[in-house]
Amino acid sequence: MKTLCSLLTLIFTCSIGFSETTTDRPNIILIISDDHAFDGYGFMGHETVKTPHLDRIASESLVYTRGYVMPVCSPSLACLLTGKMPRNHGITGNDLSEKAPQFSGGKSNRKPLMDQLLGNSLILPKALTDSGYLTFQTGKLWNATFKDVGFTHGMTGKQGRHGGDGLTIGREGIQPIYDFIETSNKEKKPFFIWHAPLMPHDPHTPPKEILAKYTGKGPTPAAEKYYAMIEWFDQTCGELDDYLTKNDLKKNTVILYLADNGWNAAQGYNGGRAKMTPYEMGIRTPMFVRWPEKVKPLRDDETLAHITDLPTTILKLASVKAPADLPGINLLDRDAISKRKSIFVETYCHDIADLKQPGKSLYARVVIDGFSKLIIPGPAEPTRPFHTIPTEIELYDLKADPLEKTNLATQKPDEVKRLIAIQNAEWDGK
Repeated sequence: MKTLCSLLTLIFTCSIGFSETTTDRPNIILIISDDHAFDGYGFMGHETVKTPHLDRIASESLVYTRGYVMPVCSPSLACLLTGKMPRNHGITGNDLSEKAPQFSGGKSNRKPLMDQLLGNSLILPKALTDSGYLTFQTGKLWNATFKDVGFTHGMTGKQGRHGGDGLTIGREGIQPIYDFIETSNKEKKPFFIWHAPLMPHDPHTPPKEILAKYTGKGPTPAAEKYYAMIEWFDQTCGELDDYLTKNDLKKNTVILYLADNGWNAAQGYNGGRAKMTPYEMGIRTPMFVRWPEKVKPLRDDETLAHITDLPTTILKLASVKAPADLPGINLLDRDAISKRKSIFVETYCHDIADLKQPGKSLYARVVIDGFSKLIIPGPAEPTRPFHTIPTEIELYDLKADPLEKTNLATQKPDEVKRLIAIQNAEWDGK
């Protein structure tokens, strides 16, 4: 019997990528960068931006450089809370349109959106709290308070648009995180931290000493401020990691990282194929998982990772059973994720036309199969003038053309037909 148990343990350990077993559930920190271009890191090859702390953490992690998210904040964060795609969790945009059937007031009235969110089979912080974790919310949290979604502790205590008091984290230091960790240690419980600072998101107000490093080194003064914001964000990540090391918490704390959507440093809100668009600068982000001595560091530049994988991975780390309707794959299950062929992204209007009919707000559907990417336009018209929305089918070879400069749709009709079939099967299967 003892031999059988040992064998089963070994099989489980290998399947999720651990180098050894653990009897205690780990602490978990989910870091969510905000409006961060996928190439805006030293380890991703940016020639100007300096991110030494994230570079180091990534070097100690299992890294997927081809991670994909939704192209705007609220839908992406709802994906992390629910483990589902926007058309399934129902939060397709940042705000309700004044013409939406559910609209009943100004942007401060978020109850219809909160009710839609809370109707899902998984609310990640609640699931972790129910399993015995102490859970803490910082930074952005759309439509609800920390208590509404099940955190035991948090900074967003009043219902509002996107975070309220939580938005001070990082910009005014990260002491609240340290205070929470001390509380969890006193109560002898594992902790989960949702760390979603409003960084490098605007307002771009970096410290003068950091901005000085980039003055004259960017395409525009606005871009230089954005670059400095990235380094400021990186600095706060380093401070958090130093705290874990100094307090002997690093070894049993898992850090998971991604950005919620991309950004165009040179153009900002004035156009470009980035935030709010289905292009790579809007939807691609590196994703990584670090667990010292448990997860082997590795950089993967081929495999497709997806935002819905993060909740699935966190539940697995916490030994919490996932609902059956989650599409994500455990990022630590290298065998399962290596078999994935395609991932999907949905792009919607900033303002939601109807909470119950996501298709009314649809700008575009995206399918990426290997390095072949197809963008299928939707019926919705832009609600904000700076959005670059496709008006025809677009096909790109991301291996040869990572920034999508050449549309191959007319040259490769058979590939277009193949990818449309893959996308339709996923969409119809819901």
